[in-house]
Amino acid sequence: MTLLRKVRTVIWDFNGTLIDDLDLVLASVNPQLERQGLAAMTAERYRDVFGFPVQDYYRRLGVDFEKVSMTKLAADFFGVYEPGLRDCPLHDGVREALDAFDQNGASQFVLSAMEEGMLRDTLDVLGILDRFAAAYGLAHQEGDSKVSRGRELMKDHSIEPETTVLIGDTDHDAEVAAELGVGVVLIANGHQSGERLGHVGVPVAASIGEAAQTILGDGRREGSHGERRIR
Repeated sequence: MTLLRKVRTVIWDFNGTLIDDLDLVLASVNPQLERQGLAAMTAERYRDVFGFPVQDYYRRLGVDFEKVSMTKLAADFFGVYEPGLRDCPLHDGVREALDAFDQNGASQFVLSAMEEGMLRDTLDVLGILDRFAAAYGLAHQEGDSKVSRGRELMKDHSIEPETTVLIGDTDHDAEVAAELGVGVVLIANGHQSGERLGHVGVPVAASIGEAAQTILGDGRREGSHGERRIR
């Protein structure tokens, strides 16, 4: 359990957390499954099986990597996904949460498993790139762990773990937060189901607004000196 004396830094995940891209993901991955002779996924099925690294998630879906490479899967996926990304909306409550953290004096960052150029371009299209001190993504499109980029973010900006919270939508975000030594709140309307997230052992919010309230204090559990218990 991490005690936050004051939230000075908020690190946001992107896909499924800031942006509501679930329908686009399904439209991008289902044709791949059909080409492999596998059944298309519903949103419910996707949220029950998705995880990181993405290659392991494809294996759970039955993809045979003796027949297709992860590089080929990533290229095919993003051939559909990237053009549609600019039409995906922010999740409800994102702009209000960004405002609330700004008013609380917190610095805000994005840490994503998306390729960094695409990440920055999409944040710009959404009109929120300038809301963040920096946006860190990966150097490729294969969706593996973002722990190392998180460590670089923390070092580059001299971020104190004890006053930092990460907001995400997957169990991997909780793993990243644990590796970085920061607090974490997960939202249950992203890429993994609330039922799955409930087994992770960290606070889970139904929405961005509820997550912001948890972090900033409404409904918080306090330590002996008013410190927020976030993880």
